[in-house]
Parts: sequence; structure tokens; C-alpha cells
Amino acid sequence: MTILTHLKDSAAIITLNRPGKYNAVDLATILQISAFLNEIRDNPLVKKIILTSDHPKAFCAGGDISAAYEAMQNQDFEYGIDFFELEYRLIRQLATYTKPIISLVNGLCLGGGMGLSMHNRLRIVTQNAVLGMPETIIGFFPDVGASYRFAQFPKAWANFYGLTGYNIALKHALNWNMADYFVHSDQLPSLLDALCLDDVHNDHQVIEQFTSVLPDETIFGEPWVEEVFTLPLPDILRTLQNYPAAEAQKTFQDLQMRSPLSLRVTAKLLEMVHFLSLEKSLVLDLILAKNFMHVPSFKEGIRAQVIDKDRNPKWQYSMSEISDEMLRDFFVPTYADDESAV
Repeated sequence: MTILTHLKDSAAIITLNRPGKYNAVDLATILQISAFLNEIRDNPLVKKIILTSDHPKAFCAGGDISAAYEAMQNQDFEYGIDFFELEYRLIRQLATYTKPIISLVNGLCLGGGMGLSMHNRLRIVTQNAVLGMPETIIGFFPDVGASYRFAQFPKAWANFYGLTGYNIALKHALNWNMADYFVHSDQLPSLLDALCLDDVHNDHQVIEQFTSVLPDETIFGEPWVEEVFTLPLPDILRTLQNYPAAEAQKTFQDLQMRSPLSLRVTAKLLEMVHFLSLEKSLVLDLILAKNFMHVPSFKEGIRAQVIDKDRNPKWQYSMSEISDEMLRDFFVPTYADDESAV
């Protein structure tokens, strides 16, 4: 089993259980969580669901992209399509579930892990939580409804985190509705026990008893992000290249390592965020994910970062080779059916 489940007093507890993969999400994980939620939905004894992990370093490190790579190597695009359809369906299920779902995030929470957490009713992070949407470095884009959450970030910071894939400061996640409470990791076992008690009528009041003040953290990018990342993508790159701050120079170099196609698609997606509900965000994510399955950049990004680990991807396109028409087509559902279009 890729998850462990049990009932405790008034709660159902789902513990992610792929320790060798840092709880990376695969099809089995998606199907097992969904099936368990269906099983307990009408159980009157279950008042809430707690989603957690026993791994000391990870809540969920993301999607199992090694499996996606193998499927693309074998031209098995159906695997990827099934994975994304079921993953996004699970995110809808979590976000709209009739009973509160509470995420306890301690350790890595990246990509698909964010999908399992950031849309739930209550989201608790610890000092060990590492939040991020690092997809552009593997030739993909920030999916799992991240665009819906980034709509609540200031434009500059949404662009910054979406394009670079850098870790999201806990202060920002808490201030801009990507997380709700900060609890020290030492308090998680006691908090979980308290949330499960039969006489709990207000989860917020229980959690507030265990919250701590978020420690001061140095936030990478302050203050120049707000000056640079409100600009269009070409101007962001041009300004960073000549910006005097060392952090800006590092960011420029890192963006040079990202897939140009991913950067263009992500920048376009982030222009649209204020028009997207979570449902519309996930619908658009599925269109984009299917299209990315059919371009070599996605597979090449996984190869360079995860399979061969040479960190030297050979991207299919340069920035100048991606036309506005090609970019528009990427947001069209039928595009994935015509590989010759790219």
C-alpha cells in the first residue's frame, strides 16, 4: 500500500507511505486516497480527515516523474494522460470534500505534494516544510491548481515562484493563502491527537493552541523581485541580466537552465490567474499537461534532472523560436492530438 489509513476517535488518518520515494505520488497513491475518501464519506463517526506523513524529511516530494519518463520513452502517452486526469480529479475531491481535510506538512512538499495540500480546508506547515512548484526545470509547468493559488500572491511573487520554481517562503505561503497555520514539528503528534478527540467542534481553536510565531526568515529576492518580476518575461530576463544584486544574477543564470517553452507557457498561464477558479485552473492544467506529454522538452528535463542527473538539458527550443501562435496553440485542447503542430 502506498498509503496507510486508520480511524482514530472522530478522525480518519491518511498517512502517505512511499518512504523510498519521499512519498512521491504515483497512480496507486492517487487511486488509494480517492477510494478511501469514498469509503468513509458517509461514515457518521468520521468528522474530519487528516492527511500526513511519517517520513522525517518529506510530506510528499512531488509526482513520480521517473514513471512518467519510462512511459514517454515507450511512447505510452496514455499513462501520462491517465495520471494527470486522475491526479487533478483527486485534487478536486480533496478541495470539495464534504468533511474537513487537514494537511500536516512537515518536510518536502513540492509539485504534486502541493496538490495534495494547498487546496484543503486546513493547511498546517512546520519549520521543516519546504514548499515549491519547481516544474520549469524539468520542462513542465506549475500545475495541480497552483495558478489558482498564485492568483492570491502579488503579481511579482507569483511570477517569481512560478518561473524560477524556487522554494516558497513560509511567510508568503501563510500570508497569501497557500497555508493556514505554523506549528513546530515537535507539536505535531500532540496536535494530531487533539484534533481526533470526539468532542472537538472547532478545529481552528484546537490548532491555535499549538501554533507558534513563525521565526524570522531571510527571504530570497527581497526587495528586487517586486521591481523586476512585474515585467513581461523578456523584460524580466533583460533586467535580471544587468541587475547589480548578486541574487538577481543567480536568478538570471538559473532561468537560463529552465526550459524556454516552460517559461513561456508559465508566464502566459500566470497572466490568466485572476480569471481562474480552482475548477477552471485544473481544466486548463489538464490541457497543458497533455500537450507537454507530446513535446521532447518534458522528457529531456526529467532525463537531465532525475534519470541521468547531468543537470545539462538540451532543450528543443530557444526562446526566440517559440512564436506567439505556437504558445496560443499550447492552450488549445486539440493541440495534443497533432504532434506535427510543435
